[in-house]
Amino acid sequence: MKYFRILVFIVLIFAQCKVQSQDEPVKIIVLYDNYQFSDSTIADWGYSCLVIRENDTILFDTGARKDIMFHNLQALNIDVSTIQTMVISHHHGDHVGNIFPIIEKNPDIQVFLPSTLGGNFREMVENYNVRATVNRDYRQVAHNIFITAEMGFQIPEQALVIKTDKGLVLISACSHPGIDRMVRKVGKKFEEKVYMVMGGFHLEEYSDEEIDEIIETFHESGVEKMAPGHCTGQKAMDKFRQAWHHNFIRSGTGKVIEL
Repeated sequence: MKYFRILVFIVLIFAQCKVQSQDEPVKIIVLYDNYQFSDSTIADWGYSCLVIRENDTILFDTGARKDIMFHNLQALNIDVSTIQTMVISHHHGDHVGNIFPIIEKNPDIQVFLPSTLGGNFREMVENYNVRATVNRDYRQVAHNIFITAEMGFQIPEQALVIKTDKGLVLISACSHPGIDRMVRKVGKKFEEKVYMVMGGFHLEEYSDEEIDEIIETFHESGVEKMAPGHCTGQKAMDKFRQAWHHNFIRSGTGKVIEL
């Protein structure tokens, strides 16, 4: 009986450790994109998505037009006041267009800006009595959800990284630094493979050969799933679809990805 109790105790401890090691599920909702997924939403040039994990809700970029952004939020039954954190990737208008309308609806939100939006822009945000932080390095903003440091030189840009049991999920809004370089840098920084890449890849003007090289880099980096959108370009989208087959995820406004 004594040994039986010890065995049961060990089994319970092991089970508890296993449960604790399993990460909370993640839901990613595409709010603003060039492509439409749900008929109730409107597509437009720009990008925004919502990341939800347990009690954390993070808005990544804000799209361009207020009427479209708030139409999509309403269509997807998302209450802006429940969003805790806003992360901005870079300074272009199709990504920052709704910063202030969102803040007006949710004055308790915390805002993380790239350094290219520091200075006067940060003061404009703080005039709403909102907590604004200019990010310059990798930073954890929620449980196993990180902002990268700004990457690239001509148009510096930061991305979101989510740690999951399957590997890293990299969400890039526009990929001005080069999506292949971003995948390599993030994988090296976290010493984990990038399991899924999604967002805008900025490949519209790339040649077939250049896109094929990026696909090869993704395969070498262990990327298993792909959900491109926004500025990726149709030629690149078609090539990614052919390369990933059933692991290619058709994205667009209203798309919900659960991990």
